[in-house]
Amino acid sequence: MKVQILAAMVVVATVVAMTEASRVPPYLGRDCKHWCRDNNQALYCCGPPGITYPPFIRKHPGKCPSVRSTCTGVRSSRPKFCPHDDACEFRSKCCYDACVKHHVCKTVEFY
Repeated sequence: MKVQILAAMVVVATVVAMTEASRVPPYLGRDCKHWCRDNNQALYCCGPPGITYPPFIRKHPGKCPSVRSTCTGVRSSRPKFCPHDDACEFRSKCCYDACVKHHVCKTVEFY
């Protein structure tokens, strides 16, 4: 009987630990430099350690294009990852891309 209770307690503790771990953003405790929100407003590390980005000074004008609902798998060039607008060229903004699950530099929209 004691073994069954102990086994049940271990299972419950494991489930609780796994649930809590799924809420912790990646790179926690590893000196994440920039945190961003994905299209579901969940925080993730968009500036992992070991990568240097220019400092954030101001947002670029315009707005991000709408987040795509489907991914084609076809790209004309490799995406440029970013934690904020100043890591992109002036006519680009740092926007979340659901296909690569990260912020990337995208051409701005003005309408």
